[in-house]
Order: sequence, then structure tokens, then C-alpha cells
Amino acid sequence: MSRPEAPSLFGAAAVRLGYVSEDQVQQTLAAQASARSRNAQPGPIGALLMERGLLTPGQITSVLRHLAGGTLPLSEDGIRLAARLKVLHAAAGNVIGITGTLAEDASRTTCEIATGLAVMEQGDVLAIDANLRAPSLHERLGTPLSPGLLERIALGDAAPQPVQTKVAALNAVAAGVAGEDFLSLCMSPEAARLIESYRASYRYVLVNLGDLRRHPEAAVLASRCDGIVVVLHAGLSQKSELLDIQRLLAGLDVGLSGVVLARPATRQERQRA
Repeated sequence: MSRPEAPSLFGAAAVRLGYVSEDQVQQTLAAQASARSRNAQPGPIGALLMERGLLTPGQITSVLRHLAGGTLPLSEDGIRLAARLKVLHAAAGNVIGITGTLAEDASRTTCEIATGLAVMEQGDVLAIDANLRAPSLHERLGTPLSPGLLERIALGDAAPQPVQTKVAALNAVAAGVAGEDFLSLCMSPEAARLIESYRASYRYVLVNLGDLRRHPEAAVLASRCDGIVVVLHAGLSQKSELLDIQRLLAGLDVGLSGVVLARPATRQERQRA
């Protein structure tokens, strides 16, 4: 049986927290390496441990929070979807848009999934804030608002590179600040080339679109994605809103990668934020 090529940060953290034994992690890593040697597409170590009944979704969330230093929001729903994206999008580079009936839900879920993918050792991950009218992803990831996506499109090759976040393997591109028309910038050939360059450089590119029903530039960027995750808000979102998004995606010829139900933040979470 093939041996794992490198130690697993996720596995080591799960052992430190007492959820699994070192032997269980090594056996799972060996099975993962063996599958890769057969050109199979094994899931990340966290998902494999869950499939073997060794970790619960709640324990996976705790491990990821531990690896992220407890500073970034992670939910069990976000972790489940992050673990499945490798199956849903098996190509080498994927651009996945996140939209919600509430823009803040889309921002939070983008952060959760991007962080989950990065700490689950899924390769280099990029989070982009394309909610250009009300950006917030930079605040969640602790990065500057500018320079960002708008400057990257406007300046082309002269623009600065994505910013490294506090989580290893996770980079970010904030929304940025620019005086030009958002729609014109997003429809430009430079924007298309930029997205394709990110696709070639990162295993996953997560794009926070906000509510793509409300702003045409978000719909333009959604058309360049390989799939869309829709975030509904418990107790607020209506079935008709999901149907509206599905019709819009059908018109853009972009598939639906998943639906997440966001719950209202607890008092403890609001105080921590």
C-alpha cells in the first residue's frame, strides 16, 4: 500500500484534540495515497475520516476552527459542502460563485467554504469579493479593501497579487475601489482573462457574488463560474426566491452546485463578531 507523501495538518490537529488516534490517521492517509496512485479522486482527509465513522461533522468543524486559530467563521453546513466540492468539481481548477438571498449570508458562506477547503488540504484556494457595491469579505478575512478586484481588472498585469490570509493556502482578493462603471469593468476582456488566470493558479476559486439578482455585474461574473452555491436564510428566504435564482442560472447556462441553509447568528456569535 502506498504511504502518504506528507504529514497531514488536519490529521495532526484531530489527534491533538483527542478525536482520533495516530494509527487511524495514518491508515486513512495511506488509503488516500493509494487511491491517488490509481488516479482516483479521494476526498480530503477530514471527509475520509468522516466516511470511516471516525469523525462527526461537528468534530470536523472543531478541528478546522482549531487550525484557523478560532478567528474565522466555520459552520457544519459549510464544512459538509467544502468536503463535497472535490466530487462536484473534480477538474484541476474550479471557479465557484456564492450567492444568497441576503448578501451577508453569501459573504459568510464564501469565507466558511474557502477556509474549510484551505485547511482540509485541498490545495491553494482563492476567495474573491465580487459584491462590489457592499463588500465585506475583506473584513471577515482581515485583509485590506484595496487594492482588489476592481484594480486588478483596471490595471491588468501591473496590478498587485492576491493577499495571503492568516490561513495557510488561502489567498484573497478584496473588492477594491474604482471610479469606473462596475458593469463595464466586469464585462471587459480583462476581467475574463483575470478569472481564467486565477482558474489556472488555484485549485478552487470562491467568488462572493452577494445577491446576483440585484446587480448585473454579479450576474456577468456568475456566467464565468463553473457552478453556483445558493445560500438561503432560515425563516426569511422564500421558495420563490430560489426559483428566481434557478431561472437566472439557467439563462446564464451555469449549474447549481448546492444549496446552503443559513441560520441566524446566535448571541454568542454576535458578541464574538
